[in-house]
Amino acid sequence: MALFEVIKKEFDDDNLVWRYPKKNFNNSSQLIVYETQEAVFFSNGKALDLFEPGKYTLETNNIPLLRKLLQIPTGGKSSFRCEVYFIDKALKTLKWGTSSKIEFLEPVYKFPIAIGACGEIRFTIEDSRKILLKLVGVKKNFDGASIDEFFNSQILVKVKSYIAQIITKEKICIFEIDQMLEKFSKEIEQKLSDDFKEYGIKLNNFFITNIAKPEDDKQYLEFKELYFKQSVKVAEAKIKKDIGLIEESEKAERIKMTGDAMAYKRNAEGYSYQDEKGYKLGEKIAENQAIGQFTNVGVGLGMMSGLSSPLSEKVSTQVTGAFTKIEGEKACPNCGTLNEIDTNFCKNCGKKLKQNNCPKCGYKLDNDAKFCSNCGERIN
Repeated sequence: MALFEVIKKEFDDDNLVWRYPKKNFNNSSQLIVYETQEAVFFSNGKALDLFEPGKYTLETNNIPLLRKLLQIPTGGKSSFRCEVYFIDKALKTLKWGTSSKIEFLEPVYKFPIAIGACGEIRFTIEDSRKILLKLVGVKKNFDGASIDEFFNSQILVKVKSYIAQIITKEKICIFEIDQMLEKFSKEIEQKLSDDFKEYGIKLNNFFITNIAKPEDDKQYLEFKELYFKQSVKVAEAKIKKDIGLIEESEKAERIKMTGDAMAYKRNAEGYSYQDEKGYKLGEKIAENQAIGQFTNVGVGLGMMSGLSSPLSEKVSTQVTGAFTKIEGEKACPNCGTLNEIDTNFCKNCGKKLKQNNCPKCGYKLDNDAKFCSNCGERIN
């Protein structure tokens, strides 16, 4: 029986699990475990003693599980037969892709669709014994092809199911799914974590990098066209609304700037907004040439009394001009009819127009007065 003295894996490859090719050892053999590795002794379908990175001389006291299983006596140089597996615990990246289409009912537009998906998985071995028991078992060999077989048969089947479930549950539109790949990936990563843990594997990251749509499917293309037409209409409406808001904002800004400018002008010229309103009213009154509107004139004059001095003078000038225009006529005090300036009696009601003065004291009297109400003088 051949006895091998040194057990190690010196080369680097992509295998998660590598089996040392020889099986016969004695209890003085050397075991070398490099960084990121673990070595597990495996016999009769059981994962036994585990060694972390370091250099070991195999003795019956540091392989108690194997010794008990094989009933190796203590001391001496007894030989034993078992398998030694080296587990690579470094972070691994594996590309994945669905081997068949994922079929489901599109949740927004309600039409049947079949898609494909691909991406990457990053993971590390968390439990060396568990992965040996779950993945190696009674296999004679476990290499890169065995890993691919595991992911395709166990994990990717669940990936397909999870993708369909999440699209349906979240009502993700197939035409918007590319914008949600990061969120989509995170949700599937959470679902897959327990599935990986069952095999002693820690899932570090799960990525969906592409969703393959059925671009050759007529029904899919029809709905795609409708979706983009709808998107254009929505975008146009939003742009118009935004433009309207901008225009209203600009209009409001212009009004504010005009108001600020007018306020500055009033302050510089020494009058207020109320003064300006009164002045405009005075101008309007001055333009009214109807002598029957004396009531309005009275209101205007009352307002003008509260104006600042420079503005009051301007208003007075306007009102004076209005009266100048009618200085060739006089109104009847009884009916208000306009009569020629030198007329003594109203042409409408016949009332006397000329106002009497007392010949003694000069006090102004009513036209029909017979005695002076000031001095008592008789009026002829």
